[in-house]
Amino acid sequence: MKLSYKYRTFNVPLWLLRLLKRRMCYVRAAGGIVTAPDNSMLLIQRNGRWDLAKGKVEPGETLLQAALREVKEETGMAPAAAGSVPVKTYHLFRAPKAWFKGSNPPPHKWHLKQTSWFPMTAEKQPVTPQQEEGITGGCWVTPDEWHRRLSHSYGTLRTLANQWKHSRR
Repeated sequence: MKLSYKYRTFNVPLWLLRLLKRRMCYVRAAGGIVTAPDNSMLLIQRNGRWDLAKGKVEPGETLLQAALREVKEETGMAPAAAGSVPVKTYHLFRAPKAWFKGSNPPPHKWHLKQTSWFPMTAEKQPVTPQQEEGITGGCWVTPDEWHRRLSHSYGTLRTLANQWKHSRR
């Protein structure tokens, strides 16, 4: 398994991942890898970095439902699922103090986030960015350009871009 922290990616044995999952606040998220009929791929610009639409899984949602909802909320598009088997990435992060209200913050300040990425298809159209989430725009790019831009983004997205590129050969 690959685990990302501070823009670096590490190989982690499965037993350690299971231990971290038990010891930290575990967050489940889902997102989409959106492809158009002409084979171009969707990217969004979030907080000045290239990113993909994703977010937390709501109670009662499946991972796929959450991924479809997040892509629609963050881009304004209604994609269709192109596969039901996700690629998973793992990310360690320290929760900001703003997340905790009151005088007794929870003991879990470190979080382990598992994001399940589903392949999706959508008609090529302009992105309607969800500005409340820090999304300022989006664009459709070739698969090579998609890989190149994500290779200079967050560690989990570098891992995802490499896995995706190798799985499509």
